[in-house]
Amino acid sequence: MKNTITIKKNFEIKYLLSKGKWTRGNYITVYFKKSQNLTNLNRICFIVSKKAGNSVFRNRIKRLLRQSYYDLEGKTKQGYNILVMWKPRENIENIKCEKVYKDMEKIFEERDLLLWWKNFVFF
Repeated sequence: MKNTITIKKNFEIKYLLSKGKWTRGNYITVYFKKSQNLTNLNRICFIVSKKAGNSVFRNRIKRLLRQSYYDLEGKTKQGYNILVMWKPRENIENIKCEKVYKDMEKIFEERDLLLWWKNFVFF
């Protein structure tokens, strides 16, 4: 994630949860808000509840979320704070990275976070 900074402060996460717009997908909920900073970098945070399972499963989910965002990073608009939250009722045993990627791509497309010209193939 070369053009992305991680959100680590608790007050920033709470602000994003209270003031940000959100969309639910099949596996994740995404909160986002236009950044107040002058930099054109995205700031992102991944949240997985303890209800999802033990630490092994939670870390696997976070790896899937990071990989999905990494694949979408080149197509994503810059200058946003993004929080990706895993739905705790979803089971991880049958989840593939492609499903999480498609869910995240669908949410980003619905909320106009993807660059329109990255979806086309130029010859």
